Amino acid sequence: MKNIYLFVFCLTLLSCSSNEEVADSPEATVIGRWNLNGFVGSVMYEFTANKRYTLYSGNGEFETVQEVIDSGRSGNDWWYEGDKITVDLNFGNTSTLTPSFKCNNNVIVWLNDIGDIHATYFREDYDISNCNE
Repeated sequence: MKNIYLFVFCLTLLSCSSNEEVADSPEATVIGRWNLNGFVGSVMYEFTANKRYTLYSGNGEFETVQEVIDSGRSGNDWWYEGDKITVDLNFGNTSTLTPSFKCNNNVIVWLNDIGDIHATYFREDYDISNCNE
């Protein structure tokens, strides 16, 4: 009788499956290249460990961070404050928003303090029309 219970228990464990698509989901981080919804093809942001760079394109080919630095432009410092991200816009100006990751972490909806949407970013090479969240 013990063998039957053990067999059923093992069979139950082996037949478990997960519907999660973890392998296909990037990490929930702002680090990387992001399209700014509404400005696709002309403006992109790239977040590094401590800087946000604004990248421009006139022909669909975006600058690299090194090209931005070589041109004499600097990125904006950014940091986490709890669950919010603050970007130093220079000259005493900052922007503090809460990132809400959607669509397997391919989309960030930026929320202000009262919960209104400030902007939407989506990862480079992600088709935002696939996001239904």
